[in-house]
Amino acid sequence: MIRPSRFLRQISRHIRREKRLSLGSFLVLAIALILIDLFWIGSINLNDQYQQILKTVRMEVFLSDSVPDSALPVMEQALLALADVSSVSFTSKEEAARILENDLGAGILEGLEENPLPRSYIIFFGRTKNLEALNALENQLVRLEGIEAIEFGRPWIQKVENIGRNIRRIGYAVGGLILCVVLLTMANTNRLTARSKSRDFFQLRLLGAGPSYLIYPFLAEGFLSAFIAAMLGWVLLFYIADQVTFSAFTIILPSLGDTLIYSILAGITGIVGAWLGIRRLLLS
Repeated sequence: MIRPSRFLRQISRHIRREKRLSLGSFLVLAIALILIDLFWIGSINLNDQYQQILKTVRMEVFLSDSVPDSALPVMEQALLALADVSSVSFTSKEEAARILENDLGAGILEGLEENPLPRSYIIFFGRTKNLEALNALENQLVRLEGIEAIEFGRPWIQKVENIGRNIRRIGYAVGGLILCVVLLTMANTNRLTARSKSRDFFQLRLLGAGPSYLIYPFLAEGFLSAFIAAMLGWVLLFYIADQVTFSAFTIILPSLGDTLIYSILAGITGIVGAWLGIRRLLLS
């Protein structure tokens, strides 16, 4: 079994022999991985904005005129007992009229014999609810006696969810494309390197050289190139994020643990690309 020190010298010698190929491959990898980083950061921040929007969701339950005022405390307790409901706020007919006049102008209800606006409860939630959860709650509320209508802004919530879903799909597609670029880059780089050494490969195999001498330097270079490129990309992005600030929002970055896992996965992808580049030569 090859000793670690000799193995490292062999990897270093392997990289120095093909400096131009190794440098070119490294730069392409760094650019491709930084693009993935940017899509990841964009996805994190878009998801945060999406969650912030959903936190503002309120559900308004309009009561029928047949519900007496004496039944309102019971109705309020029934609403508070629902899952994820943090609080409720009652709006009387008079308060609803004031709100309408503030929005549309004073005197909007003049000339009417009585106030036609319904009483309502505004439900506040303790955690974020998506459209599916809101629809389920609506179906539960309509079964309660005395509830005339329910409103929670379904059209704009559905629009926000559709936009988020489409952005995620685009992100997955672009991320997959960039991953293919990483694999092809490593495969082509190692294929060119292996071809330049095909005669040496053949002679060494005849002399009984094992995988540690023939394969591992390529695989190690693939891992190190992708891993270092990924780490340097994150160092650059963390530095830029620290230097640039936006008044409207704060950029959210992945944790250091997540970036380390990402870099290791990038290194494993580099190994796969390196193997794809030399497997035909080894099997020939």
